[in-house]
Amino acid sequence: MVATCYLLLATYGLYSAEPGIDVGNKSVDFSLKVLSSTETFKLSNYDGKNPVLLNFFATWCPACVGEIPELNELQKKYAQKGLSIVSINIQEKEGKIANFVKRKKILHKILLDVNAEVAKEFKVYGIPTNILIDSKGVIVFRGNNLPDENEIEKVLPKPKKKRKK
Repeated sequence: MVATCYLLLATYGLYSAEPGIDVGNKSVDFSLKVLSSTETFKLSNYDGKNPVLLNFFATWCPACVGEIPELNELQKKYAQKGLSIVSINIQEKEGKIANFVKRKKILHKILLDVNAEVAKEFKVYGIPTNILIDSKGVIVFRGNNLPDENEIEKVLPKPKKKRKK
């Protein structure tokens, strides 16, 4: 019985692909307020420019908190190479998030998904959820873990070759 349920769930997963949320599809667009700012982050502003790593999280999630040092390292290593990292907080109050960010010394942008609309759009059912989007706006990685450095390196802009005179 358990094996049958597992098989049904696994099969459902194979056939439930939706445009905009699965690897290989163009990402859905969204806009969210940036924490402690009047700025709004709009994903489509990065199309044709930079890859983006979306990290859905909450302050109460131990696994999310555990990813912070690695996210900070990725920010230090890849920001100058063109990767934009943004963490999307789901349904928490701005003051609580601001204190958390300060305490944990988070180095990248934090976005506020106060009504979980973007999380719903991306079908985020568990956190952390990480989604790597290439510079063309295509989802190349989705998982509860962070993408490895090989996956990140693949989406970085290639250095422009200098032309000989």
